[in-house]
Amino acid sequence: MSAASRIQVQIGFPLLVVSPDEQDHQALHRILQHDCQLHGAAGRRDALRFIRQWRPWVVVCDQTLADGDWRDLLRELQREPKMPPLIVSSRLADDRLWAEILNLGGYDLLAKPFAATEVSRVVRLAAHRGGVAETR
Repeated sequence: MSAASRIQVQIGFPLLVVSPDEQDHQALHRILQHDCQLHGAAGRRDALRFIRQWRPWVVVCDQTLADGDWRDLLRELQREPKMPPLIVSSRLADDRLWAEILNLGGYDLLAKPFAATEVSRVVRLAAHRGGVAETR
């Protein structure tokens, strides 16, 4: 049994998906619908409004948004008193992007098309971190 599968997180934790691509929202909903409450935003501004009001435990953000990119959203999140872990998703996922995400303070990188087991593992670990921060 892996460490990720032993981590206990509250079922129904809030997760925000930020992507202009409706297929991203649909794919993540299919994978995570039994684990969390998924909410969606098409861009950075909508995401920030949602984050400030509802405090999701995890944010999954597409690499490119209509009103910025993941770096812009990360900078905004770093100003928040309780920053949720930011997971970036990209069709161009590689070691260079992964290193940049980690170096700037993001949580992880998910390659598209999404692999269900990898999405579940990464989101569960991030939710554990985000949920622990939320309960402080």
